[in-house]
Amino acid sequence: MNIENLKIEKIAMGGMGIGFHGDKAIFVANTIIGDVVDATIYLSKKDHAFAKVHTFHSRGAGHTEPPCEAFTKEEPCGGCDWLMLEYQKQMEYKENLLKDLFREHLNIYSGMEAAESSTGYRNKVFMPVGSAGYGIYARYSHEIVPHTNCQNHPPIFDDIAKAAMDLCVKAGVEPYDEVANKGTLRHIGLRCNRDLSEILVVLVCRSSRLPFSKTIVHGLTDKFPMITGIIQNINRDKTNVILGKEEKLLFGKASLSDRLADLRYEINYRSFWQINNSTMEKILCAMRSRMKPHFKVIDAYCGIGSIGLSLAGEISELVGIEEVPEAINDAKLNAKNNGFENTRFICGKFEEKYEDLIKDFTADCIILDPPRAGVQEGVLWSIRKSGIPLIIYLSCSPMSLKRDIKILMHEDKYRLTSLSGFDMFPNTWHIESLAILERT
Repeated sequence: MNIENLKIEKIAMGGMGIGFHGDKAIFVANTIIGDVVDATIYLSKKDHAFAKVHTFHSRGAGHTEPPCEAFTKEEPCGGCDWLMLEYQKQMEYKENLLKDLFREHLNIYSGMEAAESSTGYRNKVFMPVGSAGYGIYARYSHEIVPHTNCQNHPPIFDDIAKAAMDLCVKAGVEPYDEVANKGTLRHIGLRCNRDLSEILVVLVCRSSRLPFSKTIVHGLTDKFPMITGIIQNINRDKTNVILGKEEKLLFGKASLSDRLADLRYEINYRSFWQINNSTMEKILCAMRSRMKPHFKVIDAYCGIGSIGLSLAGEISELVGIEEVPEAINDAKLNAKNNGFENTRFICGKFEEKYEDLIKDFTADCIILDPPRAGVQEGVLWSIRKSGIPLIIYLSCSPMSLKRDIKILMHEDKYRLTSLSGFDMFPNTWHIESLAILERT
């Protein structure tokens, strides 16, 4: 079904524009408020539908020409939502989304912090490889949109990825066919530290055999001396999970060194590390202001210790919990390298370790930085029952944050005393939110 002259009136969580046709809300990707479009519905529900633009009659306030050919294709790259929107307007949209979701808490909302830069901010990317080349998946699909210049990561990543792909093609390394589960090279991954002095290259392969691997290594390291490690990760499974359990170190080391908030960190290529260093430092500053010298702190989902260790100098004791063994090893090493002796780290799932921990550890504060799905409901009730005085919740999903704090605040056990937003992911709709809850 075609809709003519649909005016986009709102922006939804997820970044899509919303127009109204009859009694239905029409969700349209890659549109902004004020756009007038002709669109074709491709999925219709009882009270809403999803449509794709085929003609723009006019563009809304803040529109700008996107500086990326992958974003303007008929099936655009899914890495950006708002590359066609001026950054100041992106910030306005994000703030309105957060304020609308938490409208009952506007009295304690303290605003949205902009990113230091709206381009080149990502320190990690994994680009899928297929018969079309390498790039980023289109929105809601596994169709690869080829890339040559991405606005969100450093330009050197594009240069290295192209060189790696060229070398693999010359070596006869077949690109992965996801449907047939054939071929070898599945993803090209890159990680860098803040000043680009160290870069890791990860070649994710379906099998352990990588023809002419030494030639590939020499070709990359001769041209890019800042490459300090090349890893062949082996993922034999037919899965959407990028990394497999096996690996071969082809060159250098499997980790890099970086700095965050005046501390030095060693980061394994598998370990979680916030994608935007400068925005993360703003968040850590906000957290640090809440610490007191006598505090005993639990850092749930601690990763390599980037949050907890940044607070360790302000408190008496820190316990971190993380399920990834490589990250726990990094956390212990990072504590040692930075001279902290008031820390310990537990390897395991936070949801399984929490009850045993609080039997002999009386925490003054718990820091929650869960995956996008949020914290499991059972452990939220356990946290609420244990009555830890201060909860600091950092979330990359405002929706799961709202759901989780509702449980924590049940029957006025806790009150939300501060809510703020941070732009960790410019050119996308994603919002990093920081919530502070205090026991009543």
